[in-house]
Amino acid sequence: MKTFRLLAILSVLSITILTGCSKKSDDVNPDPATGAAGFKVKVDGKEYAPDFSYALASFPANDLYYAIYGLDSKTSDIVAIALPKTVKEGTFPINNVNFAMATFNKQDFSTINGGSGTITITKRTDTNVQGTFSFTAVDATGKLSRTLTDGSFNVNVR
Repeated sequence: MKTFRLLAILSVLSITILTGCSKKSDDVNPDPATGAAGFKVKVDGKEYAPDFSYALASFPANDLYYAIYGLDSKTSDIVAIALPKTVKEGTFPINNVNFAMATFNKQDFSTINGGSGTITITKRTDTNVQGTFSFTAVDATGKLSRTLTDGSFNVNVR
């Protein structure tokens, strides 16, 4: 059941992201650590800086959540963190409730499958979300994982 739920969420999220992508000035990905808009993270020690980064006011398929994500339009790789709308500023665990997911090289990973981590929201308004994160996500088999570290984001809410 968890695998089906994860696949359904990933499918809806991917469709929403890919159909909503249009390159505008606020879609660029400068370094969020400098205060500029963007999204970046190290995946198993390698830099991942997607060319699209957003926050969705409502997570696809679940209006009780909002999502922060980065998408590489060239590879379709994605990192997404979904948090209940009640989560404002502060530090929170990433687990199977405040969950994260990633797709790299067409392989799906999620904290719903057993990973964990933390996210710190330093600023959240109706139009912007900023913070840092790190987590480990596991594939549906439980045999493969990805470690995401040094994550930061400063994204506009859509």
